[in-house]
Amino acid sequence: MSNGISWHVCKHELKQKTKNNTLWLLFALMQLLLAVALFTSWQQYQQSRALQISSQQLVEQQWLAQPDRHPHRVAHFGHFAFRPPSALSYFDIGVNNWVGNSVFLEAHKQNSANFAKDDQAATLLRFSELSVANLLLFVWPLVLIGLGFSTISGDQERGTLKQMLAMGVKFSHLLCGKGLAYTLLSGAFLLPVFIVSIVLSLASDAVFTSDVFYRIGLLFVLYLAYCVFWISVVLLVSSLTRLPKHSLTALVTLWFVLLVLTPRTLADIAQQLHPHKSRNMLSLAVQSDIRKVGNSHNPNDPHFNEFKQQILKKYAVETVEDLPVNYRGLIMQEGERISSEIYQRHYQHQLDQFNAQQAFISKFYWLNPYLAVRDLSMTISGVDSRHFFNFEQQAEQHRFERTQGLNKIHTHEIDHHNDREQRVSSSMWQNFPKFDYQPASLSWSLKHSFVAVSSFGLITLILLAVLITPRIQRKAFIHA
Repeated sequence: MSNGISWHVCKHELKQKTKNNTLWLLFALMQLLLAVALFTSWQQYQQSRALQISSQQLVEQQWLAQPDRHPHRVAHFGHFAFRPPSALSYFDIGVNNWVGNSVFLEAHKQNSANFAKDDQAATLLRFSELSVANLLLFVWPLVLIGLGFSTISGDQERGTLKQMLAMGVKFSHLLCGKGLAYTLLSGAFLLPVFIVSIVLSLASDAVFTSDVFYRIGLLFVLYLAYCVFWISVVLLVSSLTRLPKHSLTALVTLWFVLLVLTPRTLADIAQQLHPHKSRNMLSLAVQSDIRKVGNSHNPNDPHFNEFKQQILKKYAVETVEDLPVNYRGLIMQEGERISSEIYQRHYQHQLDQFNAQQAFISKFYWLNPYLAVRDLSMTISGVDSRHFFNFEQQAEQHRFERTQGLNKIHTHEIDHHNDREQRVSSSMWQNFPKFDYQPASLSWSLKHSFVAVSSFGLITLILLAVLITPRIQRKAFIHA
């Protein structure tokens, strides 16, 4: 019986809304915006992917085209590692526009990703990005507010709510029916964009995998749950306010605080509490620590003097000229090891600071579900900071292994006596492995998402539970 009453209320609410031409206009405008966002983002994704593939092929060809030369010159010739766009970056841009997309790999130096936009501009402009995720996160809640702000308060103002309650209709049944109606409207709104997303992924054989399909499914569930959260908020506020104008004012204010004011404020506070070094400052700190450990170009450097004695003792010889290998190549290997270890230490500190910032923001998931949904959306789409750092770490590992491979050639194939004048065959580096970025699996992406999922789910459940409490019904009856 209760299900029948709720379903009757749902059908009545849907009938009333579908008669409203404003609803159809809003639906049409939103679908048009989503279509434009999806089309432009897909075009950008295709261009970025094609450019990444062609650029990576070009730098590998340039690497292989080098003539016979000294391996240390080959190491300084360097090459690039390009970051391929995530398969779902056309859905959620995430941090893609604000971080670099290529790293120059060279000997003795660890570079950060290049061609990123200005950091301050990024903070200001992210609110204006036209993407599917931003439209669903920012604009659709406003549409739900516009559709439902008077759903209870309007009945209170007209006196129809008291009549329905007096006829024995439970307030919880009324809320369930209205909530179901708005959930069905949200599902009808979301479904087309996700169907098109699957079609677009299918159209590109190179990116469509079961992992991508699961990610799209999770995104649909996430955004539908996000709609349920906002529907719960709209129904609760509309139930607690006597007049529709009061309900609208409260809801728009809440939207502004949760989606605009809080995220920017928390980001600034997190940066102040856990500051990280700029790229230039990070590079200076690394170079400063390297000089403290040892300078391979200084013949009197304590560290390399000790290193020299260890090598002489190992090979049981008196001078470096008597070594069966090239001492300069050994120095290059040792110098690369030192610089890499120091860089990794500083880089890990940077990661720790970013993780601390994220941990600070995650504390507010319980108060602002938008933050949790935003971060989950980026995580599922593979466009958050963790995925970018994963690319940088893979690029650095590739750089270190390739440089050390050249240093070994220097050590074993170049004679110490006339080091600089010698050349080795280019065939020695022809078979070096290419840079092949390994995208993260879905399980890796979701590894640190428990807090976001649990907090968002708990808040939504609490809201739903509060809506059906007798206290809310009494409050609404008093207002009526």
